[in-house]
Amino acid sequence: MADASSAGLPAADAVVLTALPEERDAFLAVLDGVQPVRRNGVDLHTARLGGLLVAVDSLHGMGNPGAAVTAGALLARWRSPHVLLVGIAGGVGAAGVRIGDVVVPDQVVGYEPAKVRPDGPQRRPEAYRPDFDLLTVAQSVQAEEWVPRIRAERPAPDDPAVHFGTVLSGEKVIADAALLAELRAEWPRTVGVEMESFGVALAAYRFGGRFLMVKGASDLADAAKDDRWRAYAAEAAARFAVAVLHRLPAADPGRLPDLHVPGPVMVQVCRRLVHDWPELARYFEIPEHTRAAFRQGDEPARVWEWLASRRRLRELPAALVALGREDLAEELLHVA
Repeated sequence: MADASSAGLPAADAVVLTALPEERDAFLAVLDGVQPVRRNGVDLHTARLGGLLVAVDSLHGMGNPGAAVTAGALLARWRSPHVLLVGIAGGVGAAGVRIGDVVVPDQVVGYEPAKVRPDGPQRRPEAYRPDFDLLTVAQSVQAEEWVPRIRAERPAPDDPAVHFGTVLSGEKVIADAALLAELRAEWPRTVGVEMESFGVALAAYRFGGRFLMVKGASDLADAAKDDRWRAYAAEAAARFAVAVLHRLPAADPGRLPDLHVPGPVMVQVCRRLVHDWPELARYFEIPEHTRAAFRQGDEPARVWEWLASRRRLRELPAALVALGREDLAEELLHVA
């Protein structure tokens, strides 16, 4: 086993993060040719999936605050443009999720933040969306790409399905049907609940990685938990995540070079966006708290830097056309 404490680590095309050892082991078990690497006395793992170098690393525990800090450090460690959180979660039976199914968020909601009032807490949720391209790839995966490959014993005779929708992420393991119903009343498209995706999504947003969560439903977030499903749910999530990763070399536009714009052109474009930047920020779903921190008078440049840090400048010409600024889109494409 190589010790990379001084030589450093290779840049990974994707890093797969897990919170629990059983989730990590389930993912490593579905990979071929896993290469262990030791860094500072810690055993890490990489493997090849098609044309991708995939790193598998651990969040070393549950919970969003720790996940946010650790995921940011791991994105920097592996210099990876993609981060997938893979493991197990609670499914929502009222949304049609069965134990053993896979849930993938099109929105991650951190539901815990709240203002404490005399009449009770008032929720102040925050939401992040997974990367659009990764989500599109996940929605394209067919059952035959992952279901027949599951080797864990399934305690029921039917096949697993995939559910896309809202995933609620908090600091508690939910085993209360009444609480789940209360949360679902606020977010009716909820398909799953868990404890790390909000933190990892936040880290991806801050550090420029492309985020996606894939988790198997090991229970239905009620008192009737059955540990017999944990191994199956973990492998189901791992198999589906591998199917997503196998599609990335052909489907992921993030592997293309980003738009290169000379400095003087960038300055001129930003000056001409002085009235349109709020609409552009909404188009790219830049969080409101981030927009509020932009220095007054310099907002277009801050939007530009936000896109550049995420290698999303290549999306800017299409966005400008959608906003009716074909003049600026043509200028960018002319110099690119």
